[in-house]
Amino acid sequence: MLMKKIRNDIILIVSLILIISIGVILYFTMQKKENIAVYIYYDKELVEVVDLNKNQEIVVNDVVIVIENETVYVKESSCKDKVCIHQGKIKAAGQTITCLPQRVFIQLEGSGVDVGV
Repeated sequence: MLMKKIRNDIILIVSLILIISIGVILYFTMQKKENIAVYIYYDKELVEVVDLNKNQEIVVNDVVIVIENETVYVKESSCKDKVCIHQGKIKAAGQTITCLPQRVFIQLEGSGVDVGV
């Protein structure tokens, strides 16, 4: 009697783990990926629009902007304070990086963005 109860408990636990695992897998595979574009401005003028999924390095007014692994960050800048470098990596729509001394502004915009500039 006790063995049958333990066996039933094990079957129930394994079934719950299996159902939860399938749910998590379906959630992450069916989730719509947002199309995010990187807008790069120099002196208030739009210089370039790039897809966040395309790994590359762009130089704008001595600011080296790196796009890799769906993130953007400033690798190098000739400004004194290096605040733009210390802002770190950004990856979500609405996030920005600004280098005031070099007049470079980077903004991420999401969904439905045409990246054909």
